[in-house]
Amino acid sequence: MSYAGTLSAAGQPVDVQALMHLLARVERAEVAYQERVESGLIDTAIGTRGHLLYQAPDRIRRMSDDGDGFVLEGERMQLIRDNQVANELIVSEIEPLAALVGALRATFAGDLAALQANYRLDYGATEQAWTLDLAPRAMAFSPLFQRIRIVGNGATIETIEMLEANGDRRSLQMQLLAREPAGLE
Repeated sequence: MSYAGTLSAAGQPVDVQALMHLLARVERAEVAYQERVESGLIDTAIGTRGHLLYQAPDRIRRMSDDGDGFVLEGERMQLIRDNQVANELIVSEIEPLAALVGALRATFAGDLAALQANYRLDYGATEQAWTLDLAPRAMAFSPLFQRIRIVGNGATIETIEMLEANGDRRSLQMQLLAREPAGLE
C-alpha cells in the first residue's frame, strides 16, 4: 500500500496501520505543552507548561517551564528537579512505569506491534482529527491507568489524555513547534 493510499480524502489516516505508518516516519518532533491534572483530592485542577522533544527511536525529553521533568533514553529515565538530575530509574524495573512509557514511546514511534501486545486499540477518524484509545490488556498495567486517549491530526499528536485507575485525569495539550522530516502533514 502506498503512503498516499493510506489517507482519507480529509487527510486523516484511514486506519490504525496507516496512522502507525505515518507516525513511524517522524524522526524528531518538538512541541510546547500544557498539562492539566484533575484529581478527586483537590477542587482545583493543576496546570503546568513546558516543552517536549521526541527523537526516534526512543528518546523523550519533557521539561516544564519550572525546570522539572524527565529525560527518557532507552531503558534509562532521569528525573529532573530545578533543572538538575534528581534521580535515575531503570524503566523496566518498575512495571507500571514501563507500561506507561511503553505506550507513549510506541505511539510516538508508530510501533503497532508493541501497542497491540499490551493494549486493546480503538481507532477512529473524522475530517478534523483521529483518535486512538489504548486500554491495558494486562492487570499489571491497570493499577496505574484505565485508558489513554491520543488525539491528533495527520502526523501530529495534539492531545494525550490519561484516565488513571484512581479516577484522576491528566491531559497534555500539545502545539507542534518543529518536526523532521519537515514535509509530513
